[in-house]
Amino acid sequence: MKNWIANTKLNTLLEDASRNFDGEQVRRLLIEYCEKYQEIYPFEILEKPIEYLTKNESSEISYETAHTELSIAAGDYCFSLNEIAEALLELIDTKSLTAEQAKKVINHIFEAYSCNESPEEFIEREDTYLCEKISSIITG
Repeated sequence: MKNWIANTKLNTLLEDASRNFDGEQVRRLLIEYCEKYQEIYPFEILEKPIEYLTKNESSEISYETAHTELSIAAGDYCFSLNEIAEALLELIDTKSLTAEQAKKVINHIFEAYSCNESPEEFIEREDTYLCEKISSIITG
């Protein structure tokens, strides 16, 4: 997989922020970010896992069901679905991300975007969006 964030402002921000990094807040942000992707490029199989991740305790879906559906989606025939499912699997199995894990998740999501849009269409837009969101968490 290509390293989509290597030359982005986001990569620099995450490297510089490792000291003040709140892995739980970044995790929640990246779950919302996957949900945003799902709204643009929907996959029915991701609806229940995203509901579990966003509602957690109040969700009617169990961890096991969400994890199973994500594992199935990760092995599906559609590459962009595989990438979002891999990002969500990382998020479902980790409660507090490191900066390196956040980069890995974001890279999966950018890889999914690359299946639907050219890099010129999404890299700068998504880099700016995530930098703003993550900066607010880091500087708090």
